[in-house]
Amino acid sequence: MLKIYGQARSRAFRVMWLCKESGIAYEHIPVSIHVDNAQAKEDWYRALNPNARIPTIDDDGFVMWESSAINLYLAEKYGSPLYPSTAQGRGRMLQWAFFIANDVEGPMIMVFQNRFVFPPEKRVAALADEGEKKMLPKLAVIEQALAATGYLGLDRWDMTDFIASSVMYSLLGMKYDLSAFPQLAAWLQMSLSRPAAVEAIKLRG
Repeated sequence: MLKIYGQARSRAFRVMWLCKESGIAYEHIPVSIHVDNAQAKEDWYRALNPNARIPTIDDDGFVMWESSAINLYLAEKYGSPLYPSTAQGRGRMLQWAFFIANDVEGPMIMVFQNRFVFPPEKRVAALADEGEKKMLPKLAVIEQALAATGYLGLDRWDMTDFIASSVMYSLLGMKYDLSAFPQLAAWLQMSLSRPAAVEAIKLRG
């Protein structure tokens, strides 16, 4: 059986959500991180993921890390209904996956950490402002794309939308003001209201 290592309140959430969307059975193995004596730093876990990060999967002996790569692999291997059936659909999926990873997630995390996650004494307002300045034009790109059909996939809500919304979940987590991006706000709310998403969010506690 597929094993998913990591805390539910981490990027492992993305993998659990994909499994629920796709009917993939899995065993969840919690692994602590960002605490004293974190399990992610222990030798047994580093043997699976030398970066000492989460999530990691063990799919019947095949070990992978990096959440987006994991989800693309699982969706293809297990025939997820979200996985695009055409080369064009897969190209669009990869386009947005790389865009989200390269241009959206980093600045978004800078905002999240320095306005919400870190203790007040460790927050750096200038870093949050810098992240927001970089993030807003990228959100505008997504807003424009969604204005046409309401989703990022070629002709339906698919793996393209899953990857993007599973990352941008943090915008809702920090109650970020998306009033300037009504299409994005509606799409993100719709994405996270899917039954599988609701189930996965409950696992976060």
